[in-house]
Amino acid sequence: MEGAGLMRVDPIPAERQSPDQKRVSELISAQRKAPVRGPFAVLLRTPELAEPFANFVDLSLSEATSRIPLRLKELAIIVIARGFTAQYEWFIHAPRAARYGIDERAIDDIRRRRTPRHLRDDEELVYDLVRELVDTRRLGDDSFARGQREFGEDGMVELVTLIGFYHAVSVVITAFDVEAPEGDPEPLDR
Repeated sequence: MEGAGLMRVDPIPAERQSPDQKRVSELISAQRKAPVRGPFAVLLRTPELAEPFANFVDLSLSEATSRIPLRLKELAIIVIARGFTAQYEWFIHAPRAARYGIDERAIDDIRRRRTPRHLRDDEELVYDLVRELVDTRRLGDDSFARGQREFGEDGMVELVTLIGFYHAVSVVITAFDVEAPEGDPEPLDR
């Protein structure tokens, strides 16, 4: 029932979780300082996948270890969320993108499927790289060279890995109809 407002699988109540699910649920709650929800509520059905998934999110969005400014990572995530119409992902990351310094007018342009204005040069580069990967599933030589000049080899590995990972997040969110947890259940039009 597309757009019906119901996830395709129900979260597992704490009293029905296996010992491994409980352990991973506690880990995810501690990492996020929130109850398990969104794609993690789906992934908890396979705790052996949920745990590295959650750890990757924490690692990739850590200010302490990031080679790429979090402002650019959050921009990349919302461009992917818009490309897949991943409601939950947009709900979580659009406010974070604004908090880290992405112009709210650019965020609104992305939400409305318009090429964003009001981006800095490095933001425009990230937007272009992500759109190319979302739209074509490839990254051309010229685009790769631009990214490598800006971010270096290590930075490009980190950025491209983040883009690929959030493609996977978007697929989980859209396949299981994971909606935004509060407020407008569909911040993105379909």
